[in-house]
Amino acid sequence: MASSDYPSNGLNFASAGSGVLQATNQDLGVTSLQEHLQQFQTLVEQNHIDKNLIQNSIFFFESSSNDIFDYFLPFSPPILDPDAYVQAMLTQVTKFLDQIYKLGARRISVFNLAPLGCGLGGVLLSGAPIDRCYGKMNAMVKKYNKGLESLVNQMPVNYPDVTVYGALYDIVHQFRATPTRYRFSDVSSACCGEGTLGGLLQCGKEGYTICSRPNEFLLWDFFHPSEHAYKIISKALWAGTKYRIRPLNLKTSQHHHPPSCLIKARS
Repeated sequence: MASSDYPSNGLNFASAGSGVLQATNQDLGVTSLQEHLQQFQTLVEQNHIDKNLIQNSIFFFESSSNDIFDYFLPFSPPILDPDAYVQAMLTQVTKFLDQIYKLGARRISVFNLAPLGCGLGGVLLSGAPIDRCYGKMNAMVKKYNKGLESLVNQMPVNYPDVTVYGALYDIVHQFRATPTRYRFSDVSSACCGEGTLGGLLQCGKEGYTICSRPNEFLLWDFFHPSEHAYKIISKALWAGTKYRIRPLNLKTSQHHHPPSCLIKARS
């Protein structure tokens, strides 16, 4: 079938609040990454998705922020130490990538985690600093990102196809280091919310406020970037240098196999 027979924005198996670990936010009723995979596998096995389309599609994988955020929540003390927890996350990512490859995926884009400790989700946790990034959280993010890039670098050994690694951490770090270069006037507060840094009352809850110039803010709410930030991130991943996405950017990688649709797993 021609690619025009399929939706241009592809298939999205995301579930807000989920992570790579099955236990992450299960009490909130999220659909786990493992369930996402099962749903996709069922569609493939029942021939609801053309296998040629799968091979020519871009698979976006971006998850794990909720896993690390949950590690620092005061009401659920972690059983594992940080290194073991990160390794457990990477084990699940490895299984996921291996299984989608076996189901036909050949073009996989894996994005690392932004500096979560610099978002309001980090600084507003009990014991975290308000005037600077939460170092303990960012240290854990860096360990995960390092392991994730190592995993991506090893993939061509077993799977000789196009796999790219998007460095969201470095992109967002640049936003914070030189905000005026990217037309940000505020990289610490949320545009939508209320209270300390706009993060004590979530966006949409009774009593929240919205800033007058959302595009000048790095953060839309206590956990998510603004639309302006997302646009810059998208451009960096599409045609950026190896500092932002490697070994190829998405624009270059598409010439290896013309894309038909996008299938992504995201929390």
